[in-house]
Amino acid sequence: MNVGDLHRALIDLVRTWIETGVEVERTAYGAIVRDLRHPLVHEANLAWIERAPAGGPPSIVADMDRVFEGTPVRHRNLLFADAQVAYDQQEAFVGRGFQPLAELGMARVGLPSCIVNPELEVREVGAGATESHYRLVQTSLHAESGYTTEESRQLLEVEAERRRAVGDRAFVGYLTGEPAGAFTLWPRGIFAMIGAVGTLPAFRMRGVGRTMIFDACQRALQERCEYSLLTTNVLEAPQAMYKTLGFEPVGELRGFLRRAP
Repeated sequence: MNVGDLHRALIDLVRTWIETGVEVERTAYGAIVRDLRHPLVHEANLAWIERAPAGGPPSIVADMDRVFEGTPVRHRNLLFADAQVAYDQQEAFVGRGFQPLAELGMARVGLPSCIVNPELEVREVGAGATESHYRLVQTSLHAESGYTTEESRQLLEVEAERRRAVGDRAFVGYLTGEPAGAFTLWPRGIFAMIGAVGTLPAFRMRGVGRTMIFDACQRALQERCEYSLLTTNVLEAPQAMYKTLGFEPVGELRGFLRRAP
């Protein structure tokens, strides 16, 4: 399978995840999704752009203003299936107060060349790990990123609902019996999507992250998934770590966000 095929598979997984459990209004350029139960969650209230709209950026913003008029949704978030289309319109969106966003899609296509931490014990939520421990890790990571308590609550609720709907599985990594990190794994056909990977500050620099990702890849193989996929911030250092685990870039997912006033 070539890089283009892997990127298309990644985009399809992201689109499916975004459209799960929300209202979807189809448009000429893609769709607008809305979840008024969780108005603070960016990925539950956004425009998904499959192709450049005839009216350009103003038409997308106008559609979003119409769909979210009179609702608690104040932010404006857009994700593009084609990173080049997003890049071509970046100046227009930035001029309207939007912040560019970019995620790098990566696929495991090689063998790992790193050492994992044998002391880390990975357990699945509901089979040795508790949902409370998973939430403890994610809530701490959200707070570190500047999320409010309510934003974190809504995001965790959205993720839990989507996990149940698509068969995404949550895991917690334990060191000396203490929850140290967490991740999710979504097997779908020959692909598996790894997400929500994070390590608590007290356990960093001890191989927790790479060990969890290695474990996720092994579990994906057990599910007969030939390819493990994930996304990471384009500017973040973990790209180097992912490469030691056999991951290579397959493309970008770009978008724009205007935060709530």
